[in-house]
Amino acid sequence: MIKNMAMQPRGKIVITSANCATAGLLIPRLREKGYHITGLIRTPAAIGTDVTISNWMNSPAAKEALAAADGIIHLSGDANAKNKAAYAEANFATTKQVTDSMNKKQQRIIYLSYANASIDEKNLYLHYKGEAERLLLHTGKEVVIFRCPVIIDGPGRASRIDDLFIAKKGKAVPVLGNGLQKIRPLYRGDVVNIIVAALEKGQPGVYELSGPEEMTVNDLIRLANQNPNAKMNHIPAWIVPLLSRLVPGLSPTFADLMLHYTNSVDSPGTFREFGVLPTPITSLWHSYKSPLLNPRPPLAPCRESG
Repeated sequence: MIKNMAMQPRGKIVITSANCATAGLLIPRLREKGYHITGLIRTPAAIGTDVTISNWMNSPAAKEALAAADGIIHLSGDANAKNKAAYAEANFATTKQVTDSMNKKQQRIIYLSYANASIDEKNLYLHYKGEAERLLLHTGKEVVIFRCPVIIDGPGRASRIDDLFIAKKGKAVPVLGNGLQKIRPLYRGDVVNIIVAALEKGQPGVYELSGPEEMTVNDLIRLANQNPNAKMNHIPAWIVPLLSRLVPGLSPTFADLMLHYTNSVDSPGTFREFGVLPTPITSLWHSYKSPLLNPRPPLAPCRESG
């Protein structure tokens, strides 16, 4: 077993996809704790890190930063990519870049995976997340993997996922399938809290990380719209594969995720391990009036297009 050598504050941290929504909340938290942060991104942007490296997959400076890091927070991935090659690039190739850049220095690696990730899955996103997990677990480093389901933002900070559940100009919300799929939405603030905690404590391993409340997709839409009678347009499951090939921006893999892989495992033990209290989505959203209807401009999701 790998001995727990968790970090102390003021170490060097590298974050991949450091312009994504999770990183946007994570970076100021880490700076408050005194960490030196290097952000790795694709295209140049101001993201608030001490050092920012663009075009990171082709940058010698990125490799040097990864090798020198005390901790690596690997956020890269894409659930809605264009094709198989794009899924492999965003979810596996980025992870290989991280592992190839490591040296013999003791490092703690934190990786955001997805519920049900497995190399045996036919779903391309889940398959390449599983491949990435296996690669990381064979490094001999301290690896903490969190398998998260759908991550939901709080009031006034809607992400693209939240946006899927919000009615546009009074129109019905399109729903893939009958909307009875079970889901344990996870608050992004909890994800950030547990990443920060995992840098400093907790045992290495693979952890399920889900929200504390199970509901249906229909329930989530009603909650997000603050309307028990929210209009929905349910798209029969049999037509979804065809639809995903005709609608720009909707990949068959992502459609399959929303039809068959929305649910996840209840995970109170994960929150206890890292000393974080889970946030019920219902109490969070009910504390505000129309929390997602007038959001600030969203940050990009943690995907490799950014």
